[in-house]
Amino acid sequence: MSHSGKKLSIGIAAGIMAALIWGSWPVMTKIAVSDALKPMHIATLRFTVAGALLLPILIYKSINVKFVLTKGTILAIGAGAPYVLLATYGVSLSSSAHFGTIAPSSMLVFSAIGGVVLFKETLSVARCLGTIAIVTGVICIGALNFQSANAQIILGDVMFVGGGALWASFTLLCKWWDIDSWVATAMVSVVSGVVCAPFALTVIQTTPLDLLVYHGVYQGILVAIFALYCYSKSVAILGSSKGAIFASLVPPVSLILSYIFLDESMTNNEMLGSLLIFFGMVISLGVIKLKHQVLIKKHSN
Repeated sequence: MSHSGKKLSIGIAAGIMAALIWGSWPVMTKIAVSDALKPMHIATLRFTVAGALLLPILIYKSINVKFVLTKGTILAIGAGAPYVLLATYGVSLSSSAHFGTIAPSSMLVFSAIGGVVLFKETLSVARCLGTIAIVTGVICIGALNFQSANAQIILGDVMFVGGGALWASFTLLCKWWDIDSWVATAMVSVVSGVVCAPFALTVIQTTPLDLLVYHGVYQGILVAIFALYCYSKSVAILGSSKGAIFASLVPPVSLILSYIFLDESMTNNEMLGSLLIFFGMVISLGVIKLKHQVLIKKHSN
């Protein structure tokens, strides 16, 4: 395998790993809420653990305080505590199904637009067709859910759109500033950890030890560190728009895990939408090549 081919494989593998972990987040959040954890508790567990573990990276790489307070703070707004709070409060008002549908599609659209504006990225026929398939898939998954919308659900859905916009900003700025994946991950966690630190004592006093360990490991290590690093690595290798495509795997992953762990059934719409999303991702990443010249030749004959 060539060096470029190996890099592409690493980028795709990293994106898929991030999608698998994030796809489990709505399910785990629903479990956490059922365990009486509040959104601020979840954010605090996530970033105090991750911030403490990743602070040595910033020290080792000699990242100055000014850099952290400026670019680090901006990145933390996109992928840190504000995003988690928006998403968690949104899930409490709306549903995990809406989160899995709205947030990835919003993020994909905002990232694609930003990629064209900031990096002059071209949207090929394959990319356009893949994006259409992905958006159609997430709409198909959420079609039945939106029939019973009310003011509370709509407010939650608006929060999901806001969350998608925040993630898109993180995606685009990581590429724009060309920030190392570990540094970006560490800055998001450390800045958010400092913000959430004042709530840590309350969380410790009001949460059973087993839940602290269970959700602390999941939120603080798997989600905040490992998944975010994988996603940053994918964006660095594949570009902001292609990296954003992996967020579209969140809906089918969430549906499958909900079926396994929460005993929630999958409708025909959800299964069809999952297939469309997978098909769109494969086309957009260039795994399946569209043979334009062959098609033109056959048409001329």
